[in-house]
Amino acid sequence: MESRTLNSKRNIIVGVLSNCIMPVFALIVRSAIVKYFSVEYVGLTSVFSSIFQVMNLAELGFSAAIIVNLYKPLKDNDTTAIRGILAYFRRVYMIIGLLIFAAGLIIAPFLRKFVGNTGEISENIYILYFIYLLDTTIRFTLFAYKEALFNALQRLDITKILYVIIYIIRNCLQLIAIAVFKSFYLYAIIMIFTTAVYYVSLNILSAKKFGQYYPEGTIDAVTRKSILEKVIGLAISRIVSTTRNSFNPIIITAYIGLHMAGQYSNYCAIFNMVIGFFLIITKAIQASIGNSIVSETVEKNYNDLTKMEFLQNIFTTACTAYLISLYQPFMKIWMGKDLMFSEPVMMLFVLNFYIIAMSEVRNAFFSALGYWGKAKWIFLIEGVLNIILIICLGKFFGLVGIIVAPIITLFFINYIGITNLLFKEYFGAGRKQFYFNRIIYTFITFITCAVSYYFCRLVPQEGITGIVIRIVVCTLIVVVLVPGMMFLLKRKYLKESVSFIKQIMKA
Repeated sequence: MESRTLNSKRNIIVGVLSNCIMPVFALIVRSAIVKYFSVEYVGLTSVFSSIFQVMNLAELGFSAAIIVNLYKPLKDNDTTAIRGILAYFRRVYMIIGLLIFAAGLIIAPFLRKFVGNTGEISENIYILYFIYLLDTTIRFTLFAYKEALFNALQRLDITKILYVIIYIIRNCLQLIAIAVFKSFYLYAIIMIFTTAVYYVSLNILSAKKFGQYYPEGTIDAVTRKSILEKVIGLAISRIVSTTRNSFNPIIITAYIGLHMAGQYSNYCAIFNMVIGFFLIITKAIQASIGNSIVSETVEKNYNDLTKMEFLQNIFTTACTAYLISLYQPFMKIWMGKDLMFSEPVMMLFVLNFYIIAMSEVRNAFFSALGYWGKAKWIFLIEGVLNIILIICLGKFFGLVGIIVAPIITLFFINYIGITNLLFKEYFGAGRKQFYFNRIIYTFITFITCAVSYYFCRLVPQEGITGIVIRIVVCTLIVVVLVPGMMFLLKRKYLKESVSFIKQIMKA
């Protein structure tokens, strides 16, 4: 337990620091693109990213399935089995990379259908597309499979530090390409170069830190069957995730235009930055949860779930309050009033954020258990319904309908369906208490956000001064309301949660 706690602590600290650094550089680069080129360039990169996220479905979730299957041999120190799994994974990723490259070439002639009117873009979009295609292909054909090893070993802190260093170098070089050379081609080429440097460096680190684990041999039939069973559910899950996250810019471009897709992408940049903090925690604790599942009792793991949910809601409530109170003032400073959405549209982004955030701890347990195959019908229903709703609601209600569609399926199909499955297949008892806790937590979040939004709206100052004042106001409200309501409504979890935090801090 001490080792799991220490690894989680390391991963969370490095993850939080990286998510404080990387978004700053990302926002600076995005601002430079809009300043020196136009918002259409942001929209174009968003559409390209969406296209390649769809292509990445070829990965089918093999990495997650591999990680789950590495937990036991790592626990048993079965080096032969680990080497065989890595060799299998390397072959799979090489095939996937080549398939993605071939699919990208096939799609290229139809690129204009996705992009539409390019507005102020002067570069050849086919050349830019090919550069992005090479970048995606490199991610699979070099040493990406080594990331799964670091993940399963609970050492995401190592890969994250390396990635942050490369990311900073990439963004600095891209800023020079934009501001000094004013070349979007050079901006894109730098992306390929730094991607290759990251994966080569990752392989060198792997050989130095965990030299005994290298790809060699094969896997037995039982392991192969276990991986493929998980991959079926994971593949459907990835398709659903893609319809939820990647179709929106494509549909917005088709229905409304590249300019609106650029605006949407700007809001998503802030949204994803905050979501990134939750993914830090999920990724940091998932390997530890997986280790706990193969080592501890169901009752002990359920107790961990309730403590993590309690702590997570404090963080979720704070982030949601900051988001709803600061979203529009920040967008006004960053991109200007002309590139802002209305208040109701902004609130839909916040609602989407809350539903995703409140699912993260539960998702960590679900993924650690490798239940994707058991959930394939839930994912399938969610995906089909999501596509139908995006197309239909987008046609009749425009941007609002496109944003609302995944919110509906995410909550009613994914959140409820996966939660029910998790308790039915693993925890058994405690589902009613879990849902009751979630209702209480949502009530606390709603009250805190409503109060924070109201008082922040009363702040007359604009610009940086206004942002700072709103941060202070929101912080005071969160500090006063959240602990007080959590103490009054859920006192029985407070003592255990404080003990849990102390254990992590001492590790």
